[in-house]
Amino acid sequence: MDYPATLLDSMRQRAAEAKEAATALRAQAEEASQIEKVWADLLGLVDRDWPLHIVHLIDRQSSLLKNMRLSARPGIPELEQLYRLAKESSKALLRQFPRDLEQACQAKGLPLDPESRHPRYSFDQRFFQLEVDEQKGIARLSDNEGNLAQIPADVAAIAERVEAERKRICDRRFDGKKFLKALRTHYLAVVKKEAQQDGTSIPIRQITRRMGKNVKRFRTDEFIFDLSRLVDQGPLEIEGVRLDLQQTKDTNQGILLHGKAGRGYIGFIVFRRV
Repeated sequence: MDYPATLLDSMRQRAAEAKEAATALRAQAEEASQIEKVWADLLGLVDRDWPLHIVHLIDRQSSLLKNMRLSARPGIPELEQLYRLAKESSKALLRQFPRDLEQACQAKGLPLDPESRHPRYSFDQRFFQLEVDEQKGIARLSDNEGNLAQIPADVAAIAERVEAERKRICDRRFDGKKFLKALRTHYLAVVKKEAQQDGTSIPIRQITRRMGKNVKRFRTDEFIFDLSRLVDQGPLEIEGVRLDLQQTKDTNQGILLHGKAGRGYIGFIVFRRV
C-alpha cells in the first residue's frame, strides 16, 4: 500500500517530537534523582555532625545547584544557610583539631604515636600516616605502601576511616606456617620463570607483583604487615631452607616492614639451605 507523503512526514515529525520530549523528561528525572540524593546525603551528614563533609558536598555539587537556581527549584535558601553554618563550624573544628582527634582516637583504641604533631600524625609505629590540610579542609591517610584515603577532615570521620583500615590490615588472622609456605611457592615460581636456581636473591617486588596477579584480593600493605609478623614470630624455616630478607637503599623498589622488623627497606628475598 502506498501511504501519502504528508502522512509519513507528519509521523516522522511526531516521532521526533516524542523523542525530544522523552529525552527532556529523562534529563529532568535524572536531575531530580541527583537532587534527592544530595538532600538525603546532607541530612545524613547533619545527623553525624560532619560540617567539613557538608561543605565539600555542596562545593562538589555547584553545577547542580546552579541549575536549581536557574530553574527556580525550591531549597536554595536552605542550602545557602546550611553552607554558611557548616563553614563556621568547620573553622571552629579545625582550631581544636589536635585535641579532638586525640580524644576520638583514644575512644576507639587508636593511640597516636608519641611523635605525632599537627598537622602530621601517625599510628602503629608510623605504619599509618595522617596529614591534615587546613587550607583545603582535607585529611590524607596513607600507609607504607601509599595513599589509602582523602576525606574531609571531620574528626569522627577520620577516626572511623583509620579504624577501618587498621582492622583490614592488622586484625586478620595470621598463620605463619601457611604464609611462609605461600611465600616459598611464589618465590620458586619466580625463580623458575627467570631461569634461575633455588637460592637466588629475587627482588621482593617481583614476588608481590606475582601474588597480585595470582592471589585473590591481594593487597601489598597486608602482605607487608604479614611479612613483618613472620619476621617477628616465625617460623622462618621450611623444607630444609631458611628465609633471608636482604636490604636495599632503593626505597622505590624496596618495602618497609612494620615494627621491630622495619629497620630498613627490604629489597630482596632468598631461601638458603640450612
